[in-house]
Amino acid sequence: MASANASPGDRDWPAVLEQLETDRESIPWPDREALLPLDWRPSGPPAPELLSVVELLADDPKWQVRRRAAATLVWLPEPAFSRLTAAFSRDSHAFVRRDADRALDRRRRGEKKALSRSERPGDLAADYTSMERLYGSLPTRKARRIVEKHFDLLVGGTVHNMRGLLTPIKHYADELKELAKFSAPNRSLVNQHADAIASRLTDLEQFLDDMRAYAQPIPSQRRRERLLDLIGEAAEAARRHFASTGHDPARIKLRMQVPESLTLEVARHQVLSVFTNLLRNAFEAFRSLDAETRPFWIAVLASTDGDRVSIVIEDNGVGFGEEDLQQIREFIPGRKTMKHDGTGFGLPTARRYIEGHGGTLDIDSQVQAGTRVRIVLPLEAWGEEAE
Repeated sequence: MASANASPGDRDWPAVLEQLETDRESIPWPDREALLPLDWRPSGPPAPELLSVVELLADDPKWQVRRRAAATLVWLPEPAFSRLTAAFSRDSHAFVRRDADRALDRRRRGEKKALSRSERPGDLAADYTSMERLYGSLPTRKARRIVEKHFDLLVGGTVHNMRGLLTPIKHYADELKELAKFSAPNRSLVNQHADAIASRLTDLEQFLDDMRAYAQPIPSQRRRERLLDLIGEAAEAARRHFASTGHDPARIKLRMQVPESLTLEVARHQVLSVFTNLLRNAFEAFRSLDAETRPFWIAVLASTDGDRVSIVIEDNGVGFGEEDLQQIREFIPGRKTMKHDGTGFGLPTARRYIEGHGGTLDIDSQVQAGTRVRIVLPLEAWGEEAE
């Protein structure tokens, strides 16, 4: 093989290209794999012959060779980058697709660091500039329209909810002003109106806290946590909250099947808040069932599959219908269903935190059958800031 023992930087790429084009199999596949070390990148702009070699190796019959080509997405210039990104996303082998995703993540991290060292008009403008540089103008414009639509829905929902909280406060304040005109106002009525205002202000404060939680950035620092400890702490917090609303959590059997040795790298506060919110939702699914005598249960099951963990939180509570489910699956913060009386930020915040860890969150439910939430998380630290 031409330049078989040379380092990649010294390799005679025109000779390698000629040999591959003449007879690919003349180079044994382990040697083809060794052409592109995983952490290597050219010191300057890659030669056209090197780019042609990468494209040939990206179509190699051996997945071990293709995954080495996938790693070059970190440094490939356009248009080869766009062409091969699309090809690797459709590759038949999961390891190749995974390595391509990791290379894209490393490329984005490098782009972000480069932007942070340069002057820029603002973080958002820099993000759009980075995306346009990586993916082109058309996808960036479409993404921007989606972001703006999401922002419009968020603002509209927030204004609607804030107005819903402020309107009764204004009403009771006007009533108090009228009562103040009397020399001896009805003390009981004054107290009722004052309590009503205080209650609405508490709701308003909770709404603002939930908004702030949704906007909170995901910390880059991760540490290894035992999953069973996180879920146990979240379950205890959910039980206490359910009891504080006047209901008996002892009626609900909590079943946990979580391996004691299972650990994962997470930002503890965010992931703990996700589990707490989901388990609170599960307990609250039984609030309207006090008169029923059937067994109530909440189940938490965790299992691993390769480098990821699946966590399922399921209950046999009231559930909700298809229309509500469709609305919930949009994960628009501040939007509430007819059944839900919270702020509408819980599930959107949970999904945002999980996605910030490189995971997914899905939900399914049926009326009178219960709700099932499935979270998938990587076992190792993930993300643009994870090192």
